[in-house]
Amino acid sequence: GQVLQKLWEKLSNNKLNVPEVTQSAEGQRQKLSVVLNAVNHTLGYHHNTPKWTVESIHTKNIVSILHLLVALVRHYRAPIRLPDNVFVTVVMVQKLNGKLTSQRFQEQITQSYDDVGMRCEPDAFDTLFDHAPDKLKVVQRSLISFVNKHLNKLNFEAADLNTDFKDGVFLCLLMGLLGGFFVPLHDFHLTPKDADQMTHNVAFAFELMMDQGLRPKARPEDIVNMDLKSTLRVLYTLFTKYRNNP
Repeated sequence: GQVLQKLWEKLSNNKLNVPEVTQSAEGQRQKLSVVLNAVNHTLGYHHNTPKWTVESIHTKNIVSILHLLVALVRHYRAPIRLPDNVFVTVVMVQKLNGKLTSQRFQEQITQSYDDVGMRCEPDAFDTLFDHAPDKLKVVQRSLISFVNKHLNKLNFEAADLNTDFKDGVFLCLLMGLLGGFFVPLHDFHLTPKDADQMTHNVAFAFELMMDQGLRPKARPEDIVNMDLKSTLRVLYTLFTKYRNNP
C-alpha cells in the first residue's frame, strides 16, 4: 500500500498516519486497509461496493488494480485520455475433485465517457486561474451577482461559489428559475445527507441543463468535490444563456 498511499497523499493533499515500511504480510494488509479506506472515502464509496478489496490489491489482482487506477484517474481528472470500452479477458481456474477447471469471462475496465473529465485543452478559466487572479475575482463577483439575482426570488442567497453549489440544491432551483419551470422537490434531495445524494442532485441539475440545450462543462463529482474551476464553468454556461433574463 505504500505506492497507493503516496499517490493518494499527493493527489488529496492529505497525510495518512501509517508506518512507512511494513515487513510482515499482516502488517502490509493492515496498512493497505487504512490506505484503501481513505481512498474509497475520497472516491465516494460510502454505500456502494468498489470493484477492489484489500485482499485483491494485496494479492496483485491486476483487474482490481486497473479498476482502482481508472477510478482515481476519473476522479482527479488526470490530463490523459483513457480509451473507451476497454475489456480484458479473465480466466478463473479452480481445482475440483483433483481436476483443474477454467472459466473465461470479459471484464469491462473503461466505459464511454461523455464528459470533459478527461479534458486536456486549456480554456479561458485555466488562463484566469494561472495568470489573471484579479480578473478571476471580477468574474466571480459577476457570477455570484447573477445567481443571487434569481435565487433571491426564493429568498435564497449564495455567498461562496465554491461551497454553496456543491450539494446541487442551488443548481436545481436555479435551473427552474432560469428555465421558467417548476422543479418537483421529490426529484432531488433538498437537504442532502451525504456525497451520494449531493452527486444525485448535481447530476439531476445537469440533466435539466441538457434539456435546455446546454452542455455542462464538468462532471457532477467535480462540483461535489468543490472544484472551483468546474463550478465556474457550469455557472458561466448558465450566465451566457440567461444573463438577459429578468
